[in-house]
Amino acid sequence: MIDTKERQKLIEKAGELFMRIGIRSVSMDDIARELGISKKTLYQTVENKEELVQLVLEEDTRQDLCIMVDNRHEAADAIDEFLRNSRYFIREMRKVSPTAMRDLRKYYPDIWHTQVKAHQHEFHKGVRANLERGMEEGLYRDDIDAEVIANLYVGMTMMVIDRGVFPAQDRPLSEILRQHSTYHFNGIVNQFGRDRLDYYLKQEDLP
Repeated sequence: MIDTKERQKLIEKAGELFMRIGIRSVSMDDIARELGISKKTLYQTVENKEELVQLVLEEDTRQDLCIMVDNRHEAADAIDEFLRNSRYFIREMRKVSPTAMRDLRKYYPDIWHTQVKAHQHEFHKGVRANLERGMEEGLYRDDIDAEVIANLYVGMTMMVIDRGVFPAQDRPLSEILRQHSTYHFNGIVNQFGRDRLDYYLKQEDLP
């Protein structure tokens, strides 16, 4: 049996392999070999591959939410916060192969729907809070409905990730998310916010 630190390392390594190669293509033997542990030790830590996939997705959601909280506290304003989040998710999506997303939906549909729903719920709260912050700061238009726009933004994001509209072979997911963020900003900022957005993007553009 491995300790908590090693267990965390197991989840991180499995997640890295799953996202880079695909879930189905990575065996428990591969994971044990990467970690330098026996397969017996691996199965003393997780019951099966499905449980490991579940743990990887839970950890991924936890990390995303921690980053969003940090960005909220560290950002100078709502636009800075949203840009930080956008840069983070675009970079993260560059690490994920289309095969991994397809495998997750096809072979682990229950985990996919459960984890996506949990992530979506927290993501929606973060987007809505950002919209409300931006309006209070005088950076976003004052005639938008934060609840409606948050639902639209999150819904479109889920549509993009599901790849139903944009097949994986057409263009990278990270580029679609980049366009999505730009589209969102152009719809919510007022002139003051647009000037602030242009200033931030001159300092560091979306990746």
